[in-house]
Amino acid sequence: MSEEDDLHWLNALAGRPASGPTEAVGQEARTLRGLISAQIEEDIVAVSTMDFARESALIARAKAEGLLPPRSHRPWFQAAAGLAAAAVLASVLIGLYRTSLPPSETFRGVQDGTVRLASKNPSALKQQIIRELRAAGVPAVGYERLGRLGVDAELKKPISASAREVLERHHIPVPQDGALVIEIDAADQP
Repeated sequence: MSEEDDLHWLNALAGRPASGPTEAVGQEARTLRGLISAQIEEDIVAVSTMDFARESALIARAKAEGLLPPRSHRPWFQAAAGLAAAAVLASVLIGLYRTSLPPSETFRGVQDGTVRLASKNPSALKQQIIRELRAAGVPAVGYERLGRLGVDAELKKPISASAREVLERHHIPVPQDGALVIEIDAADQP
């Protein structure tokens, strides 16, 4: 068959008028179309007479055989469990992300009673330490000397648990004499 014969055959199968040199090609396609149409009409008639009792019996049998899972009477529980799992996963991922970040401050050591810290944002760290110490009941003041930012504070003995927590959070050792002097340098940017 040629390409033109194929085109005539497809047109006849689609129900379009077949005009072409070979009538046998068109007749074959029309016969196939008639058979397909008869099968479709037969299937439509079979579906239109549905037996709902038989359908229910088949579904029950499929559930009994384990082919269909039983329907949950608590869909809200499944949704809540899915949301809880998503929340746990999100918190784990956020925690992993936060631990992979470089530290915002670095303890450099103590020199002549002065605690040396390095931070990417020295001004923000200074304000944060002052705010946290004041919230813990420690009078603290900030300063800037010779281009270095710092914090002065007088710790009362015995040191309160909240003040000790602030110092531990920033990796600052507790001074022996109670005089807390912190200087904050800018951290080297990579």
